[in-house]
Amino acid sequence: MKLFLLGAALLVASAGAQAVTGAQTVPRLPYAEAETHAHTVLAKMTLDEKIGQVSMAHFFRFLEGRKSAPIVADAGDIFARLLPGAMLNGGGDAPQPNTPRGWADALRRLETLGRKGLPGGVPAVFGTDAVHGVNNVPGATLYPHNLGLGAAFNPALTQELARATAADMQALNMDWNFSPVADLGRDPRWGRFYETFGESPWLVADQITASVTGLQSGGVAATLKHFVGYGSPGLGRDRANAEISQRALHELYLPPFRAGIRAGAMSVMANSGSVNGVPVHASQNILTDLLRGELGFRGLVVSDWNDIDRLVNTFKTHADLVKAAAASVNAGIDLYMVPNDVEKYGAALKEAVEGGLVSQERLDEAALRMLTFKAQLGLMDPRPAGSGVITDGRALAKRAAAATLTLLENDGTLPIRKGRVLVTGPAMDSAAIQLGGWSVNWQGVGKGNVSYVPKVSTLATALKASAPAGVTVSALPESKREALLRAAANADTIVVALGEAPAAESQANNPNLTLPSGQIGLLRDLLGTGKPVVLVLMAGRPILLPEDLQNRLPAFVMAYLPGSEGGAALADALYGRAGFPGRLPFTWPANLGEVGLTADRPPEGAGDAPLPLYPLGSGLDYTVYRTSDGQATKTADGVKVSVTVKNTGEAAGTSTFIVRASLPPAGNLEAVRRPVGVVQAALKKGESRTLSLNLPLERLEAFTGDAFGAVRGEVLQGQYILEIGDELVRFSLP
Repeated sequence: MKLFLLGAALLVASAGAQAVTGAQTVPRLPYAEAETHAHTVLAKMTLDEKIGQVSMAHFFRFLEGRKSAPIVADAGDIFARLLPGAMLNGGGDAPQPNTPRGWADALRRLETLGRKGLPGGVPAVFGTDAVHGVNNVPGATLYPHNLGLGAAFNPALTQELARATAADMQALNMDWNFSPVADLGRDPRWGRFYETFGESPWLVADQITASVTGLQSGGVAATLKHFVGYGSPGLGRDRANAEISQRALHELYLPPFRAGIRAGAMSVMANSGSVNGVPVHASQNILTDLLRGELGFRGLVVSDWNDIDRLVNTFKTHADLVKAAAASVNAGIDLYMVPNDVEKYGAALKEAVEGGLVSQERLDEAALRMLTFKAQLGLMDPRPAGSGVITDGRALAKRAAAATLTLLENDGTLPIRKGRVLVTGPAMDSAAIQLGGWSVNWQGVGKGNVSYVPKVSTLATALKASAPAGVTVSALPESKREALLRAAANADTIVVALGEAPAAESQANNPNLTLPSGQIGLLRDLLGTGKPVVLVLMAGRPILLPEDLQNRLPAFVMAYLPGSEGGAALADALYGRAGFPGRLPFTWPANLGEVGLTADRPPEGAGDAPLPLYPLGSGLDYTVYRTSDGQATKTADGVKVSVTVKNTGEAAGTSTFIVRASLPPAGNLEAVRRPVGVVQAALKKGESRTLSLNLPLERLEAFTGDAFGAVRGEVLQGQYILEIGDELVRFSLP
């Protein structure tokens, strides 16, 4: 039996994620020792070299024609002119040849040239967005996006995937991952909702701990992004202003970042948007007072893509780049991700320093942090080259996808045991839809400057290839509507796979939470046949179906964006060879008016309690579970919670119960039941287990204070109630 306990730490089942051959944990040097090395290099730097050190250039600057091409002959001279402390690639930007070996050779060559052309022989560190595997590299296995992993409620699995990603990055000579997203998914209209682990702060915090631990134990620096409040943009639009109270900041948005910092995350990326009308890239309150002062972060703060320039040209909060550079650096940005014009930024920052807008001490501090970061990564000294060989992660990808699948409706149509099955829908055989954004290209497969289409296990192919005896499978595209409806009339079960086209960031905003009208029409036509219809949805958010369709679904599977092996995992579940372990990591609204409804929403003044279509934690399986004997015992630093879970159904399965806490009256509105942890176990038919977890007291803090005053976090005296399945456990504190 596999046992997973969530809440205070990854307590069990993470051992399998620890053994990656050749992995070298970072940081490789203690902070003080790394900083000493950095001081030695910094002391010999000129002003221009320090300014270069805090600039990040696109690696296209070193390729022929500034596009996907071989390294230019005078790349060493470009290093000597730009003096960049770091390099990156945008989503889909690639060297030539665009193969794992090509990536490894190009990055190794750039590292060698950097050692020759940069001060102290310290190369530019290379950073990339490897957000669900090394997703820009042809041939790589792509894992489920974070939202699906949030549905698995299994931090040990998240850690294992992060470690596997780190191993591939190291093989390709990549040292720095712009991951994980520690933002909360509070508004599903937002284009980056699928990059989050879900809506609930403490449940997301456990996933962030796992991701950071997996990446850095695999030798790659992790980045917590996007500090802070990025996941609550106005109107659900990417990079829009977020209005956040002090209470919401501390109760909702900080816990995942605090967890990542405690796990040792080496870098933090700033929010591209604004909070309370102030662009975060110019907010000393957020980037220095809060991040470094209150949370105690000591690592590197990096900007997001071109965001200092955006202060001038988008936000229009600063008159020119000199003032914008000064404001950002003084606020706490150490390294500017300046892909478009490194020289222009360098000149602006130099003018700001020479004009007294940025002190020499602050520039030295930023450059020292950059050098310390590289010393911790082991870049101060020579090192072996990456192998250029990435792992075959298909088995892991299938296991991960299987853990995410969430069954929301089933009238007995599933599992499919016999008869004629018709498969259709735009997602039945589409790598693009199945993988989502950040896959080969930034906006997804088929978009951008790389034409490569990954080989994936799609639903139609997998259903055909693995059909059990007594089941026959045929597939028809939705474009052949007449033939499709004739086939549907003769089918015993119809599986229709719908989904969102791939996209990322603002291009992925979905203000109406809808699918294209053609897909809705297809679903309506199929339901009109009167045959049992299984809807499989591949999407990065909850989708609102017309009420007449939603109420008629015999079976409904939320597959999220399941990655390379999503089809194989789905086939196993639809045929009953596996169950549906996934549970919703977010609240699914019944209509647009319920967007923003979350599990931790406090009571309304009118006494109304809006009910979503599917609450956080929703999900069915082929079996059922019963909880009993819930207990809570005070410990020195928290509360130990235990509950017995029994599989009372007819099949094996994975039970997942969110632990929810009700607090004593605090004088301020509190969630009726605040999610604070999870207990989960894989149980055989008839099996029962007593599960337990340790809840730190901070998960029970109330943040009290008047409407416009300061807030204070404290554990109140009084009675607490924990809800675990059918169990209500009462205890008092202190």
